[in-house]
Amino acid sequence: MSANLQYILDERQQICDTCGCSFKPKGFDSHRRACEQRTRDSEEDAEQWASITAMSIQECQPWLPFRCQLDFEVAELAHEAALTHEQTMLAHPNGSTAAWTEDFTLANYADVQNMWEAASHRLTPDTLTVPLGDKDMEYTVHFRPLWEWAVDLLRHPIIGPHCVFDAQRLSKFDGDSFVRFIDELWTADAFWECQVRITSQMPPDAKPLAFILYADKAKLSSFGREKGYPVIAHLANLPVAIRNRKGLGGGRVGWLPLIKDDPKHKGTPRFANFRAAVWHTAFKKVLASIVLPLTSGRWANCWDNIARLFYTLVLILSADYEEQAIMSLTHGVMSNFPCPICLIPEDKLSSIMPHNYPLRTGQATSTLLIEARAEHCKGRREAILKSQAVRDVDNAFHDMNHKTTDVHRALSHDRLHVNILGFFKDHMWSELQLLIGLLGRDKVAQVDENFDALPRWWNLIHFDAVMAITFTDGSKYEVIFKNWSFLKKHLVAHLFDDIMAKGATRNYNTMPNEKCHGPLKASYQYQTNFKDVAPQILRADHWSLVSEFIRSRVDELDAYNTQMAEDETDPDTNIPSNFHIRFGSKQPKKSLETIKEQHVDNPSFRHFCRKLNTFLNALPAVTQHVNMLPFDNHSHMTHPEKITEFRFLKVNYESLVDFCQTTDYLRCSPSFHNLPRYNCVIVNTTTVGRHLQKDKHLKCWRVRQREMARVALAPDPTTVGDFLVMDTVDSDIFLRMKQMHLAAGH
Repeated sequence: MSANLQYILDERQQICDTCGCSFKPKGFDSHRRACEQRTRDSEEDAEQWASITAMSIQECQPWLPFRCQLDFEVAELAHEAALTHEQTMLAHPNGSTAAWTEDFTLANYADVQNMWEAASHRLTPDTLTVPLGDKDMEYTVHFRPLWEWAVDLLRHPIIGPHCVFDAQRLSKFDGDSFVRFIDELWTADAFWECQVRITSQMPPDAKPLAFILYADKAKLSSFGREKGYPVIAHLANLPVAIRNRKGLGGGRVGWLPLIKDDPKHKGTPRFANFRAAVWHTAFKKVLASIVLPLTSGRWANCWDNIARLFYTLVLILSADYEEQAIMSLTHGVMSNFPCPICLIPEDKLSSIMPHNYPLRTGQATSTLLIEARAEHCKGRREAILKSQAVRDVDNAFHDMNHKTTDVHRALSHDRLHVNILGFFKDHMWSELQLLIGLLGRDKVAQVDENFDALPRWWNLIHFDAVMAITFTDGSKYEVIFKNWSFLKKHLVAHLFDDIMAKGATRNYNTMPNEKCHGPLKASYQYQTNFKDVAPQILRADHWSLVSEFIRSRVDELDAYNTQMAEDETDPDTNIPSNFHIRFGSKQPKKSLETIKEQHVDNPSFRHFCRKLNTFLNALPAVTQHVNMLPFDNHSHMTHPEKITEFRFLKVNYESLVDFCQTTDYLRCSPSFHNLPRYNCVIVNTTTVGRHLQKDKHLKCWRVRQREMARVALAPDPTTVGDFLVMDTVDSDIFLRMKQMHLAAGH
């Protein structure tokens, strides 16, 4: 008999056949009825989605279950603007003098609330009891069963088809041989190994259903007095572009109990263990619905109406160091073995060979706990636990199969808190501010001026000044970091193993989850009464998801109707375009003479007509294929002719990082959001200019200004007219510049 089953029998608990949760007899019947009702609702939703998919788009009603589109749009407005009861009534058609259609059916504020409830699945609140001294403490955890949530995504006609269930090995031919590359989770080793174990022990058609879980405290009030404890789940079978975004297919939020300090026990080892026990007791309830499918599998009907057998596992735990210590039940930074991944001693953290120390495993930790608890002598029991800095608390993840879900293997490198907020913010940046400050105000001002002189790029925050920055969010520090013997230094030693096992760091970085804290804080401020806030915040978060889903379907129908109307009135509206390039920010037509006069002070516009004709005649293949330019292979444009200027260029190209299509936005505008924006492209040429020795050492690529008055490169403040290519803006430009360095013999 397994330990899990023995535990259930000892507690006289019953298992729900629907969701796999275990309950004591007292609350089991009510839970089972509620669970069966949710199942019926889910089946009805699946049938409704299937029927909508089968219908042609012009016949469906995407605003369902709202009675009409106007009903939905009023409810959407009230929710997005966080309107109060009174404000909602002002926006209500019956409470205004605006002209509305007769289709509107929502009678009042309560009707709006009821429609949101009808469109939503409610989260499950559950209570837990953990002893503290001679007193039993009761807490509430809010969650939606992971299995039920995942099945909803699998059934979804839009999200479901993007799921990947089989591991992949990808390679790219580099000219000599095929080289393996890793990006998504299913291209890395952990997914592959899990599927091998599943297919070797289970039916051959079984598929892994993997989860990514994140937990961390969040400040809800401006001064941090009110806090929350969100736990966020992602479906690892979805591509990172879907699972890391907001809304449909992204992370779903639950809520762990937040423990307030007890003056009687604060600061004691007992209270620290009590906090950990509450966390893991609550997390057991979050994991309960996927524990049984992990060992015996469970069938689910998917978007294509095909039933698949899934075996669940937690592939990644995304958290900062403090949270990782709680998840692994290690003693943390002040212990003799502070690393939650390996057993490196505290005094060896700066070791140049950190891999000489054994890795922690869930099985070994369970064995250690059994050994310690068998000791009757308290001193001996503590010595055994201290030998690996482990807490005497039951770990929620030990209920799962160690072969597929090991808490120490699931813990992942946290790029945000280790690199950006750790290395840079807490150590390098504060030290750099101090050293530059000692040089005097002139040097401080010079650093600010150099940052302000950097050009503005798409997806890159621009700073007017940085030397006074002492507190900001991680994304700001990350941008500053694109110029730049403690625990976080050691944690990087496990980074390569994480990349090989779980793919690129974007798969387990905490930043996408940290961004969820902002909307949660907004919900606390504007959509709660500041009492028992967890269910109110989670309800608002789920309504946002439902609203986004309905809005996407409404917009799709509107776009379809618009296109059909245009095709009926003007069948020749479709103009061929190049898939790789798309123009935007169209300007009024101007003659060549006018353009030349407007740029008389710019040397680049000398002999403008001749340069333009030379350029156009060099692109015959493009003009013929795209059919965008109205001239022959040997065109000759003269001053009276007019041309149209576009100040925006959207370019699709193959990335060198993952060899997938990626997109860049390029602008050439004298006033983009009231500021000049002149982006540039680098043309790889055999002509190589001068390269200083320091540039070779620092891997800098220096270019010299010629005719253009404005060049979108980082100016070198020591040499007028010289610019340095910022190859740290993104990974793709870094790899392309690396190729150019190699070609130049650097």
